[in-house]
Amino acid sequence: MDNCNKYIGDPNLFSKTMGTDKIFFLLLTALILVDCSNPKSKSIKVMTWNIWHGGLHGSKANNFKKDTANTINVYKVVKQEAPDVLLMQETYCCGMEIAQQAGYPHSVRASSNLSIHSKYPITDTLKVFKPFNAHAVVVDVDGQELLFVNTWLHYLPDSFEGIKTMTPDSLIANEGPTRLKEITAIISEVDSLEKSLKIPVIMGGDFNSPSHLDWVESTMGFHYEKLVAWPVSKLMLERGYTDSFREAHPDPTQTLEGTWGYLSPRDIISDRIDFVYYKGHNLKTLSSKIVMEDPEGGFFNSDHRAVLTKFELKH
Repeated sequence: MDNCNKYIGDPNLFSKTMGTDKIFFLLLTALILVDCSNPKSKSIKVMTWNIWHGGLHGSKANNFKKDTANTINVYKVVKQEAPDVLLMQETYCCGMEIAQQAGYPHSVRASSNLSIHSKYPITDTLKVFKPFNAHAVVVDVDGQELLFVNTWLHYLPDSFEGIKTMTPDSLIANEGPTRLKEITAIISEVDSLEKSLKIPVIMGGDFNSPSHLDWVESTMGFHYEKLVAWPVSKLMLERGYTDSFREAHPDPTQTLEGTWGYLSPRDIISDRIDFVYYKGHNLKTLSSKIVMEDPEGGFFNSDHRAVLTKFELKH
């Protein structure tokens, strides 16, 4: 028996009350009824992570030599952060097995590239755009359904090569043929799903494109004195999505470390190109971070840092 029925349904408690005690009991009953009709919210942790060719890569010390033994480090990071839902990119050889070993009973693989893993039941799988670029699932979180969309946008053109010399307008135009075209199609399909399902959306992945929320006036000194309105992130916000990490950390000068670029031998900046976006009135960002720590007894063997966001989910 739950607490609501335990107290409201006890006739002995009511019969023993008189006068002011009875009034107090009635007020207490009303408060319990209000509390029962508005169940408390709960939290859910969502992580997006490109594990880099199935998590095979070694460390800098051995020139990132590939070996299946290295996947233990992906497992350690996942266990360390313990997300409730994991959006994985570059799943390839080993991501499904890693997730199973990490204790995820529910998994869906859309392609060699993309998979979603959940501690909560996956009640539906949905095709979105092309399976190498996107897919979606419906997850039942204790009676509340959420639409999760896993995304990977094209890695070309390589903006990191041109950021130093190209003008902001040229950088923006460069996004058009691949990443902007892909995300436009993906969002269009996801928006249709959202309207028909009428449930909140959490969309994450490797967007291979920086954010206009990071390339602002206050960070121009870090970005080669450039102010760039990156079109992919702009479109996400225009279509009603919130960047959970930037919501949790509104000052970009305090979070200049990115999710990609830190391992590159090239002289490039580390930039934020992996995101967890969301749309829905009953979702709220409680915290968000870029996962950067090496797991105990191992190393972070991906060229992408993970992004972990903790949401409040109101029922």
